[in-house]
Amino acid sequence: MFVGVAVFVRLYVFEPVKIMDTSMAPKFKERSVVWMCKIPQCFANLEDQKIVWAKLNSDETQVRSILGMPGDSIEISDKGKVKSQHRNFKWRGEDAFIQTRRIYVPKNGDTLIFSELNDVEQDYIISYLRDKGENVLVKTTLWQGEREINIERVGSTKIANRQVSLNEIDFLPWQDRYLIEEQIRLSEPGNAPIKLKRQLFYGKIQVPNVEPDAAPQDSTATDSAKVADSTKVADTTKVSDTTKVADSAKVEPAIPAKPIKVYGEQITEIVVKDDCFYLICKKGTSCPDSRELGYFTRNQIIGSHVVWPDKIKAKFIEPVMKRVRFAKDIVVDVWTRAMNWADKKIEWIKEKIKSSDDKKEDDEDSEESISGPHPKKHSVEKN
Repeated sequence: MFVGVAVFVRLYVFEPVKIMDTSMAPKFKERSVVWMCKIPQCFANLEDQKIVWAKLNSDETQVRSILGMPGDSIEISDKGKVKSQHRNFKWRGEDAFIQTRRIYVPKNGDTLIFSELNDVEQDYIISYLRDKGENVLVKTTLWQGEREINIERVGSTKIANRQVSLNEIDFLPWQDRYLIEEQIRLSEPGNAPIKLKRQLFYGKIQVPNVEPDAAPQDSTATDSAKVADSTKVADTTKVSDTTKVADSAKVEPAIPAKPIKVYGEQITEIVVKDDCFYLICKKGTSCPDSRELGYFTRNQIIGSHVVWPDKIKAKFIEPVMKRVRFAKDIVVDVWTRAMNWADKKIEWIKEKIKSSDDKKEDDEDSEESISGPHPKKHSVEKN
């Protein structure tokens, strides 16, 4: 009965999760095991700084800390200073925010105006819509103040020492777009600010079907017919000429068709249907969290850290295990010493037996040399 209850609790209530990196250091070290509660009652009182277990669309899971609750506003500066409704602190190693940004964390029922969101919030809400399965397309335009200018000027900018392509401008994260704006501002006359603006549409990307071109096929067939007729003629010059015509009529391979963006209805307002959370690592660098992935919705949180198993572990299990390990070390040491002593004794006994046998043989040899061969031994050998 007890075993059955324990198995049920382990499968459906609590689960130990191992943190394989240093993303939650110093609170949890690498390879630390934390207990997560998986039942809905454990999520009823989520709050700031709560440690949760979240699932991504790729089915990977992460252990992260809550920074922003639904309806919260967070300000993160380029110096790593964080201000929220719950606390202010310096984020150690934070380097993703190259400019100060204020971020609103949506709650269920919020209506967001896309054009009123800043660049970071736009990135997050686009990720939210795509995670919900919406087919959305982005259309980017370039503006100098209130005047739209040619978007092709983006092609003259560089990121990480490589030329920026117009095909990627709709998908670049806000940090890259900011750097592009700064480069264009330095190259453009005037003091008006440079801004990449985005519009959001329902739509899809289509790859057009490439129909085979009938004209080249017809001309090829005609040319081949001419070659067939010319072979009946003995004139080698005419055959050579028709062969050249056939070679010149060869069809080049078709160039793959360029995908076409089919824009539908423009999205100006987004109604959020989930409570969203802003989850972070304890350290700032090389750690995927909401800075890169955007908002985590309520249904992506699959576990909440339970403190009492850790307390029981620290208060009872760890002291017991420490004594067990100490006793194990003593037993191993005593056993090793006993085995070494036994090995030495066995070797000593073997040496004694060998020495005794050698002495006995020496005594028999000396006795035989004095009295001659032993009669019985001689008769046995003779028989």
